[in-house]
Amino acid sequence: MSPIRLGVIGLRGMGGGHVRAVSKHPDARLLAVAEIDASLAETVAGRHDARAYTDYRRMLEEQPLDGVIIATPHVLHAPMTLNALDAGMHVLIEKPIAMRVSEGDRMVHRAEERGLILAVGHNYRTFPGNLMLKRLIDEGQVGPLYRVHWQWLENRPDSYYQRDRWRCTWRQAGGGVLMNQTSHDLDLLCWLVGKPVEVSAMIGNYAHTHEVEDTVVATIRFQTGAYATLQLSTCGSSLNSRHLWGEQGEIVFRDTRNANVHIPEHFQIGRYRTSFHETIRTDPNIAGQPDISWEDIDCSGLEHPSLLDSFINAVRGKGRPVTDGVSALQTLELINAMILSGVRKRVVTLPIDRDDYDAVFEDLCRGNYALK
Repeated sequence: MSPIRLGVIGLRGMGGGHVRAVSKHPDARLLAVAEIDASLAETVAGRHDARAYTDYRRMLEEQPLDGVIIATPHVLHAPMTLNALDAGMHVLIEKPIAMRVSEGDRMVHRAEERGLILAVGHNYRTFPGNLMLKRLIDEGQVGPLYRVHWQWLENRPDSYYQRDRWRCTWRQAGGGVLMNQTSHDLDLLCWLVGKPVEVSAMIGNYAHTHEVEDTVVATIRFQTGAYATLQLSTCGSSLNSRHLWGEQGEIVFRDTRNANVHIPEHFQIGRYRTSFHETIRTDPNIAGQPDISWEDIDCSGLEHPSLLDSFINAVRGKGRPVTDGVSALQTLELINAMILSGVRKRVVTLPIDRDDYDAVFEDLCRGNYALK
C-alpha cells in the first residue's frame, strides 16, 4: 500500500515534532513543509528530502498531497484548514480547532461536505493513564459519575509569552490558560464525563502583563446530570489533581503535575461497599463516610495509539481519528462559554449563540473588557 503523502504547515513548536513523526512513520511520506521563516523551511526540508515553501497556499496547489498537518498560531487554524479542505486534502490540526465556535462550525461543515477527515491534536486521550481511566468509567467500575473536581495549576512566567508573542493577545490566541494550556484538560473532561450543557465561570488576569486570562474558576453541569468544579491557572505551584466521584466509587489522580513532562500512569480507584445513595439513606452515623476499598492502578504497560497513526488509518478508511472535528468543536464551545460567562458574569447555557460570542470576542480584542 502506498504511503500517505503529507505536508506540514508551521515548523516551530509542535510543528517540528510532527515533521519528525511523519518522517519516521512507515506508512507516511513527507513531501513538503511550509514556514514563513525561509531559512528554517529550507533547513528542515533539506533534512527530510522534502520541498520547502514560505507560502502554504503554493504548497497546496503544487504538491500531490493526501493531507496536511497544521501547527501554527491559533488565529491561522480556521483559514488554513478551510483552504486545505477546499484543495481536497485531509487535515490534522493542532489544538484548539479554532478560536471561535463559529469558525469551528464552518470547518466541520466543510470537511463533511467534502467527505474529508478533520482531526485535532488533543493527544491527552492517548496517554495510558487516561485510556485506563476512560475504560474504568465506561465499564461502570465506579457507577455513573455525579461530581468531578479538576485542578490545573502551572506557572508560566512572562518569558514564556515573550518567546511567542502571539499567545499574549485575544486576536491571535483566542484566550489564555483556557486556549493555550487547559484545552487539553477540557477535552479530556468532556471525553470522560459527557456533553456540557451549562457553565458558570469567573475569569481574570492575576499576574501577567498580557491581555488574556491567566486564572479561571468554573462550575460545569453535564447532560448526564454530573457537575464539575475547575480551578485553572498559569499562576500556580505545579499542583494538578483530578477527583471523580461515582455512585459506586471514586477515582483520584493526586498529583498529575505537568502532563507534558510527567505523564500520569498511576492513580487510585476506591470502590464503595454499598452505593453512595444507600450510605446516605441508611448510615446511622451522623458523620458517616462510605466504606471504601482502595486499589492502585498501574497503566505503564498499556498500549496507546498515536495521533498520526489514527489520522493515517482514518484517511485510509480504517476507523476514526482519536479526536475528530465534531468532538473538538464541543471542547471549543465549552471554552467559549466559559469566557462568555466570565465576561458577562452570568450562567451560560450551551449551545451558545454564535453571533453573541463573536461580538463579545471582538470587544475583548478591542480592549473593551478589562480582566481583573
